[in-house]
Amino acid sequence: LKKRVSLVLNCFVGAMGKDGYGGGAAPAGDLKPRQYDHPIAIMGGGMGGLMTAVDLLKRGRTDFIILERYDSFGGTTWRDVANETSKLQTEKGTYLVEYMDPEVHNPDDMKTWPSRDRLLEMCCDAASKKGLDDKAMFNTSIEKLEVKGDTLAGGHYELNVTTEEKSETIKVAALISCPGVFFNPVDLKWDGNKEFGGYICHGSYDSINYDKLKDATVCLVGHGGFSIENVRTCVEKKAKKIWVVCRHRHLSGPKMVSWMVSGAAIPIPGPVVVDAFQVMYGLIGLDVWKHPAVTTNAERSTATLTQATTFGVTDIYFLACYYKVCEVIEGEVDKLSKGTAHLKSGQAIECDVIMKCLGSTGDPDFDDIIGLKHYYGWWVNGDPLLPVMAPSKGVQAKNFAGFSLAPGYCGQVLTNHFFIDNPELFEPVREWLPKQARVEGYECNYIYKSSAVLASMVILRGQFPVLDKQLTEADGIKAQKHCAAHPLEKHIAECVSEWQMYIKMMKDHGQ
Repeated sequence: LKKRVSLVLNCFVGAMGKDGYGGGAAPAGDLKPRQYDHPIAIMGGGMGGLMTAVDLLKRGRTDFIILERYDSFGGTTWRDVANETSKLQTEKGTYLVEYMDPEVHNPDDMKTWPSRDRLLEMCCDAASKKGLDDKAMFNTSIEKLEVKGDTLAGGHYELNVTTEEKSETIKVAALISCPGVFFNPVDLKWDGNKEFGGYICHGSYDSINYDKLKDATVCLVGHGGFSIENVRTCVEKKAKKIWVVCRHRHLSGPKMVSWMVSGAAIPIPGPVVVDAFQVMYGLIGLDVWKHPAVTTNAERSTATLTQATTFGVTDIYFLACYYKVCEVIEGEVDKLSKGTAHLKSGQAIECDVIMKCLGSTGDPDFDDIIGLKHYYGWWVNGDPLLPVMAPSKGVQAKNFAGFSLAPGYCGQVLTNHFFIDNPELFEPVREWLPKQARVEGYECNYIYKSSAVLASMVILRGQFPVLDKQLTEADGIKAQKHCAAHPLEKHIAECVSEWQMYIKMMKDHGQ
């Protein structure tokens, strides 16, 4: 305890200047960022990995490598999981590789909700601008991590990697892992698949034959982000009718609510978010306050939203439901027969297409690759040089600061690098962080609950004033970038224009 208090006080005293918290490069007293004998490795060239690399450069660290299993930047979500028709569901203003630079914004000619291909282009352009192509080893997979000696006293990590041409061992000082949480589509098979006679596909991984949707009755199975996206796609591809069959009708986020929480300088309380959701849900006759995801009190002065999937941000889903082009049934498919999906409730849905939108599992091998036994916060086995950026896909919050990915990654990137610079500060606070043990028989322990991140942040910000100052300054970037890219009147006009365009589209299609 004495050692912990001494280190924490050293950090606090060294951080203070005559006007309050100091802004020097050294995080505490006379401590200087630790230098290493081997490069820092970043696993993954998606948004998390690229933001990590850009911040390392900003800190003056150039001795790092990026290990990416694809042949370019962009990450699994956009390179593998997304469809040809996929778009960013949140706004472009806070979704960019250089998010942490207040002076950098996505270009004006990029659409508010850019396509998959435009986002991949953005990632590659930003990487080239920062010279990251020369730092990357593409088509490279990590097979195993081994710890060699005391990594804080002359030791290192060895990564066994494979490329298209060879296998090799790389010595590294640290591994910052951004493995992604989408790896394989969740699948279901039903009795009667062969008898069905129609078209069955997954609603992600670019596996849809869009020609099959025209004039078809489509049964979407599931109610997550890809179901919401594919309601829009089915409308665009002239489907005749859309049925969404799901065990739980998860909440979806209207576009103006997404705009509101991203543009706010402080988190928006749950009751305000629920009331804002109700504007759209009122159109389709649902009371959000009575939704199973919402926990509140008698006065409705508090509201906690909890569900297993993130909010799919959309307006077109609500529009399609309003016009009965889309209808939602809470239930489960039991079996199939010719042209029909039979639910466990006994209801039968005649359809031509069944599209499975059941989500994805994580990488089944990553737990073993990284040697995960337990987490402290999001650090593997409590090692400050082995952070993992892989928060869960669900929602559990009573205040909302945004639905976009980059602002969440920002805090983790800064915290990871704080301890890369000063790993000796981690040990005194390790036991204070949420601990999560590996569950044997479960393949994706590396995907942790977002509550573990929130709890860890509260603890670490309270103990390290310099880190808290960095995070506080970063918190202000979100609203600044968002409001610069999406002024209120302009954004409302865009949402109205899209709304009217899809009304006309559905009328023109005879839907």
